Amino acid sequence: MGSASALTLAGIAALLSSACCVMPLVFAVVGISGAWIGQLQRVEPYALALSALAVASLSWAAWLLYRPSANACDRGSAADCRRVGASARRWFWVVVTLTLVPILVPLAAPLFY
Repeated sequence: MGSASALTLAGIAALLSSACCVMPLVFAVVGISGAWIGQLQRVEPYALALSALAVASLSWAAWLLYRPSANACDRGSAADCRRVGASARRWFWVVVTLTLVPILVPLAAPLFY
């Protein structure tokens, strides 16, 4: 599994783990509403496992992206390798931020009640 696959898996797991708590809030802020939003609570029992899957996938992607041999390319120029690596690293940090939201929101929510 490459870094793109690990990042995709982490992003999907992060979105699913936030479906019960963060996504309804985001939908309400954006102006999307409906009775179907209440059905997102069915994902709540799986939130911890999905967050763990996202963190594990991000760990795997970080290892693939930041290990010393990740910068070496078998074909193409070194500039192309750095460009692809920089793009993948930027996406990595976007997905890290996306993953931290569902993990940190339940921890910060009691501060607002």
